[in-house]
Amino acid sequence: MSDTNFTAPLVPKWLPPSQEFWGYATGLGHIAAGLAILTGVRARLAAILLTAMYASFTLLVHAPMLLANPSSHWIWSENALNLALIGAAWVVADSLRSRTATGLRR
Repeated sequence: MSDTNFTAPLVPKWLPPSQEFWGYATGLGHIAAGLAILTGVRARLAAILLTAMYASFTLLVHAPMLLANPSSHWIWSENALNLALIGAAWVVADSLRSRTATGLRR
């Protein structure tokens, strides 16, 4: 049983190269962003890319699922959580810009 059994089916089938690839790629993206933010190495770029990844989840996963089944409370809650993650990642990216501008972070 693969670790991507929950994530991979959410990825649109038409998105190359495969659903499993994107399941692993997004997992690695989360890990890389977390490490970059924690260490301060390219932290702002990581937060911006994390925000873009979450936004792509809304466009590619959550919006089509909402259109297909607008009465599903699970889909609405997943979309709300994803929108909160977009906001949080954006706030982190913006806070890192402020530190960079004042010379506190490189």
